[in-house]
Amino acid sequence: MTDYIKELKKQKEFTEVILDSIVDAIVVINSNGEIIHYNEVARQILCREISDIKGFNIENLIGLSLKNLPPEGEREDIHIETPAYGRIKVSLMITSLKEGEGKVISFYMLPECMINQEVKGRIISKNPEFVSVIEMAKTVADTTATILIEGETGTGKSILAKYIHTLSSRRDKPFIKINCAAIPENLLESELFGYMKGAFTGANKDKPGKIELAEGGTLFLDEIGDMPIYLQSKLLQLLQDKEFERLGDIKTRKANIRVIAATNKDLRELIEKGEFREDLYYRLKVISLKIPPLRERKEDIPALVNYFIDKYSEIYRRTIKGISPKAMKLLLEYDYPGNIRELENMIERAVIVCNNKTITEKELPEDLITKKHTKLPEKTIKKEPSEKEKIRQVLISTNGNKSLAAKILGIHRTTLWRKIKEYRLQI
Repeated sequence: MTDYIKELKKQKEFTEVILDSIVDAIVVINSNGEIIHYNEVARQILCREISDIKGFNIENLIGLSLKNLPPEGEREDIHIETPAYGRIKVSLMITSLKEGEGKVISFYMLPECMINQEVKGRIISKNPEFVSVIEMAKTVADTTATILIEGETGTGKSILAKYIHTLSSRRDKPFIKINCAAIPENLLESELFGYMKGAFTGANKDKPGKIELAEGGTLFLDEIGDMPIYLQSKLLQLLQDKEFERLGDIKTRKANIRVIAATNKDLRELIEKGEFREDLYYRLKVISLKIPPLRERKEDIPALVNYFIDKYSEIYRRTIKGISPKAMKLLLEYDYPGNIRELENMIERAVIVCNNKTITEKELPEDLITKKHTKLPEKTIKKEPSEKEKIRQVLISTNGNKSLAAKILGIHRTTLWRKIKEYRLQI
């Protein structure tokens, strides 16, 4: 009997070692849906806060009825709702036990190349350069160091900022964003620092600014390169002393915030022009993260495309299952001046106009093929057009529609109006 018990114990340990070494999550359930066995991967994905999930009903841990799972023996990609990760997409398969009543559920998480709105703290890429950026973001997330995120318009700077906030110990505190290019210069100071009643005409009551609203959390200053020079000195004081004053107030207030800034401009060039303070630049750039444009990480495009298909299929209640090889080839060969934002807009449009379950090249923008085959002169490729010329070209292409032009340029309408006046453009 002793030898028999030892053998059973040995077999049990042997089984557990094998199960825990498998990459897939494995859950064994009885006829009532209660978990009778599982591996460590499954526990981490389903409910990592609990040390033992045996006895839990699987339906409560995945947010789905067993009736809604794929037929036995057929692997399908589905969304489940877990206590640990929230809403995630997994590839899942069910198999019945050969002896006795019960089923084996095996699944693995499908990677995504951007943060899912329902899943906090996940961002994955296959691009080595972007992977190093993500790893650095993880390393510095739980510090108080100021971070400067650089990258072209539409690369996902605000997503990376939110990702850093999510990984930090400030995750339960506010994440407050202010776009320095979207707010008129005369209002930006009051929006950022707040004001007291009577500070200016129309100030009928005290109002806290974004700094106070972000107390204990993260203040994200998007498009920091568009901040007026006179405000930059006040921001520098905030960063150095962690103190500020509302407009019209003599009281100095403390600020327990973490500042993350982002820009699509060359701040070095602005410093040379006298449009950006050099001391502020170095104060912001304690940690520097530069996001590569989409054209330099095209290996992420397939996963992004599938993510956007799922996202907009759910929003518009469509049943789009995928994209054709020809359509994917077109998307892979395009250079995306608007980066991820442009790709997302393309897929959203395709999902809306698609009448089948698969997106084809017919659902993609008509000029995508034209742009793909248009070979620009070598000089044009090497030299980017000036800001003035770029704005002029966009305004011409939109027949003077400033709202549409602002969207294409990735700036606010008030900023576009200011640029038009500054460059004396007449369209």
